[in-house]
Amino acid sequence: MKIWLRFLLSKSFLRTLLGIVVAWAAVLLSAWLGLHLYSQHGEQVAMPDVRGMSFNEAKRACADIGLEVVHLDSVYADDGRAFHVLDQIPPPAAGIKAGRNIYLTTYRSMPPAEIVSVHEGQDISIARIVLANKGFKVTERFEPNVSLVNRVVRLENDRGEALSPTDRLRRGSHVVLFCGQTTGRLVAVPDCQGLSLDSARAVLRRAQLGLGLVEYSLAIEDAADSSEALVLEQHPLPNESAAVQAGTELDLYLGEEGEAPRSALEIEE
Repeated sequence: MKIWLRFLLSKSFLRTLLGIVVAWAAVLLSAWLGLHLYSQHGEQVAMPDVRGMSFNEAKRACADIGLEVVHLDSVYADDGRAFHVLDQIPPPAAGIKAGRNIYLTTYRSMPPAEIVSVHEGQDISIARIVLANKGFKVTERFEPNVSLVNRVVRLENDRGEALSPTDRLRRGSHVVLFCGQTTGRLVAVPDCQGLSLDSARAVLRRAQLGLGLVEYSLAIEDAADSSEALVLEQHPLPNESAAVQAGTELDLYLGEEGEAPRSALEIEE
């Protein structure tokens, strides 16, 4: 015990212990100084306002003060300049350390595509809201249609082509919304027999009449057959001496060219 006590109180042991303490203090001090210098504690720059700049201009402005730019997102706006900065994080004048990331949102050059989502028979007020929310430019037109009063008859693009609910258009595209209305006008029933469905539809529109139930004969088995099918029967029948209310719908029965009408088959049976 005396030997150990004599050793612990010896000058050699105390010099060794002091050396260890000094060495550890130096290590800790070096680590603290290194961390302080690396993090640049207390050294901040003011975040510049890069909104309205092009993305490349904003990137250069941030790089000049040691900031890294990250493209966060892009959005479309009618009055927005493509590839120019809309928003930034952090905001202008915020204190930020050099080397940190700056997140920028820019305007996109092309508007996104939207699904039309408007279908025949939909309430006109709902269709207006849907189309407005999707950013379409809408022209409304009313045409006689007894069964679709104040409802959607069809939707067309600016080339006069009919649009289905699943079609996609760019925001800002122009569409024509056709709505049904009643009228006391009387019109003659045209003869659609022998016409394709598209041709019959065009004839009915010119006559201010609607397209009702469309049926096909058993000979029509697929889409290719239906595209070549012709009108075999119509109801009501064409009659120059009698007239129907504008907007009345005609039911059509289509089949192959030369095929007997359904009414003739029923008589034979």
